[in-house]
Amino acid sequence: MPRPDSMPPHPALQPYARSTQIAGRRLFFYDSDSAPDARPPIVLIHGLGDEADTWHAVLPALARWRRVLALDLPGFGRSEGPRSGATLAFYARTVAELLRANGITQAVLVGHSLGAAIAQRTAIAWSDLAERLVLIDGGLPIEPRQPPPVLWLFLTPGLGEAFYTSLRRSQQGAYDTLRPYYYNLDALPEAERAFLRERVWARVWSSSQRRAFLSTLRWLAIEQVFRAGRYRARLATATTPTTILWGSNDLIAPQAAGAAMAALLPRATLQIIAESGHNVQHEQPQELVRLIEHVLTK
Repeated sequence: MPRPDSMPPHPALQPYARSTQIAGRRLFFYDSDSAPDARPPIVLIHGLGDEADTWHAVLPALARWRRVLALDLPGFGRSEGPRSGATLAFYARTVAELLRANGITQAVLVGHSLGAAIAQRTAIAWSDLAERLVLIDGGLPIEPRQPPPVLWLFLTPGLGEAFYTSLRRSQQGAYDTLRPYYYNLDALPEAERAFLRERVWARVWSSSQRRAFLSTLRWLAIEQVFRAGRYRARLATATTPTTILWGSNDLIAPQAAGAAMAALLPRATLQIIAESGHNVQHEQPQELVRLIEHVLTK
């Protein structure tokens, strides 16, 4: 059985493909370079176990009027993995360094799931870099809690690695792990389902992604238990304008989490996107683009 060890860019994103060295590591990203609107560019940050190609229906649409960048976080997609712990602080530093490497002094940070937490973490550390935040079905932990039982398998060293590797037994089985992330996976266009099937298969065969996925998940569990109170206090005084977008049928991160974040932040609004699960960018990309454009032009 072939072992996919490379990840070609989605055809819609191929013209934007770039790479650079950040802290001695190869970082892959997309960059539309320029746009008619000279205001701060948009930076798209993907979620856990994903890569920048998740934005294939979003980036080209936004790039019609704003410069847009989207990176493969270290260890995911085509970017080299971290040499130390994959913490939120590490990922936030990577985003900040990518912006500086491209001469960007301020940007709109759009993050999905884990990417939303990274966007907030970046804004906390470098408030001057974030003109605005758009958080999609995610954000920093603000309530200390133990990980749910379903995650303990992944959090346990050895067992997590074994389970991740076991997904290589069946491409259909690997594909089916995506179902909880969608309102209706089977309703997606055939081309989109084929793309997702190909990508999840590439991910489960990637040892680099396995390391990054499990390291990130384990550090997130630590952040949830020990740092949520600190984040809550910091975000309660945050000044960065923030738009929170949430799928109406998200089974991964419930709407209540988005509502709690919106209530905590002094300058935040919450918008629910109908007929969508966790991965809004796949199920409702046109609505997502419309909402982002509305936020940035009103």
